[in-house]
Amino acid sequence: MHSTAPVPPPPSGPPPGEPFGEGGDRASARRRLVPAAVVCAVAAVAAVTWVAGGFKEAPKQPVERPGKALNVGLFTVTVRDARLGLVKGGFDAAPKRYLIVRMRVVNNGKETESLGNGGLTDGLAARTKAGKWLEPDQVEGVAGGAKTDSVQPGLPVEASAMWQAGPSDAPRRFTVGLRKWEYRTGFTDVSYNWLPDTEDGALAAKMTLPVAAAATPAAPASSPAPFPTRAAPPTRAARPPSGAARPSSGAARPTARTTRPQRPRPTASP
Repeated sequence: MHSTAPVPPPPSGPPPGEPFGEGGDRASARRRLVPAAVVCAVAAVAAVTWVAGGFKEAPKQPVERPGKALNVGLFTVTVRDARLGLVKGGFDAAPKRYLIVRMRVVNNGKETESLGNGGLTDGLAARTKAGKWLEPDQVEGVAGGAKTDSVQPGLPVEASAMWQAGPSDAPRRFTVGLRKWEYRTGFTDVSYNWLPDTEDGALAAKMTLPVAAAATPAAPASSPAPFPTRAAPPTRAARPPSGAARPSSGAARPTARTTRPQRPRPTASP
């Protein structure tokens, strides 16, 4: 037969596996404190984030100032200034007006990169009045006092990025942007290469520069003579030698005399 006596209550001690005494109490307290510490840490991080502005997305176009070296991945670019200037290309019959942005460029990669298409040009852009970003029409560079169209690793290049301007364009300010370069694969290429981030509106940095007017070349000044020179005295006419006939001042007078007609004399008669 089964007993119908009530089941006794469980013992008041700790569950199986739990140590008895003060040590068991400390273990239980530690387990209760660990979740509390995690909650406090999360609360502290949330407070700091709220003070910093919350969980906001990083700006796609951070504003920087000219003259600051900016590492954009493949290049480190220091934008200097902007100006209007006349430039004559290799196939131009006459000079054309350009908005020229001067910058210092350092190649952070391991291979020589071009300043033109496929290189630095792909990572530069300027904002038009309509808000569209355009790449420069051409980029020229100087390294070690010589013209160059590429930038070698570790060798700084003074580059000039140029956007063609209209005959009447005279902006006071010019906004230029730098794109971020990433070492990744392309859409059709499985090999890794340095590629610019061409997402709409995505820039590593942008800055607005005052535009200096084109300088008019001054006419070269004439160099002064090292020593003053005197005017040469007038030359005197040479005197004719002694005994020579002097030239007459007037018309020559006729020397022949007119002869009178002779009268016939009478003859004696015989």
